[in-house]
Amino acid sequence: MMIVPHSGKSTLSVSISIVALKIMGGLLAVVVAGAAIFASHFYFSYNKLKTDAEELSIVAKDYDVLQKQLQLFVEKTRNLEEKMQDLEQLDTDLRGLLEKDPALKQSIKKDNNQSDAGRSILSSRRGLDRERAIKQLQMLEQKLPEQEQSLEELKDAVIQRTDRLSHTPSIYPVSGKITSKFGYRKSPFSRRQEFHDGLDIGAPYGTTVVATADGMVTFVGYRSGYGRTVTISHGYGFETSYCHNSSTLVKVGQQVKKGQAIAKVGSSGRSTGPHLHYMVKHNGELKNPADFLK
Repeated sequence: MMIVPHSGKSTLSVSISIVALKIMGGLLAVVVAGAAIFASHFYFSYNKLKTDAEELSIVAKDYDVLQKQLQLFVEKTRNLEEKMQDLEQLDTDLRGLLEKDPALKQSIKKDNNQSDAGRSILSSRRGLDRERAIKQLQMLEQKLPEQEQSLEELKDAVIQRTDRLSHTPSIYPVSGKITSKFGYRKSPFSRRQEFHDGLDIGAPYGTTVVATADGMVTFVGYRSGYGRTVTISHGYGFETSYCHNSSTLVKVGQQVKKGQAIAKVGSSGRSTGPHLHYMVKHNGELKNPADFLK
């Protein structure tokens, strides 16, 4: 290799052997190959890092979505818990009211142990806890059929109570003033003591007489001493009779409702004037009709 300067100075000559050139060429090739490998590795590493970053971003978004869904799931579970507790409280309140009815007291008695066990699990409150929320939901699923059955029992009890009340004498059979009470009194005919088996209610001739409870007419006709009479069987052991009527408006076998017209006030039979002789029996025994009037 010769170096010829433009300034006119002497020429510089450098001699490099073939072996040195080969060594330098080899080194250069190694450097170029290493640079190429490094660049290739950097390129692929960069692309992988970029792909991983994108996947991580997607996973992060999915995680946020899952967290929101879990939060919603837990909130709904808590809402269901609160609704279940409201139902249990309603159940308890209704049973408390119905227990005052002697006829229903035993039939609506509830096992308090099951209810308390459910409340002890439902009453706890914590933050986001997927496993616990699932357990709470499973508990709710188990309790729902029990609560449904309990409410069905209450529904039947209410229906039974409503039906019994509608078939229990509870209103005045006619509008008027009580003229003679139930029990012993002086006879208006002989002035001697006698047992008065009903309640006399004075009213103008032809005043409408109504059934004091739902039931079925079992007798319509004339009875000695009682005159024109209507007798109604109400079920639950109750029977009522309406006597001294001037006319009757129903027939045997007819179903009647509380407050329905069944006769007209009169003075038929052993009577001193227009009035209704009202009688109440329960399980075959005479009762004081005044105890069944509102």
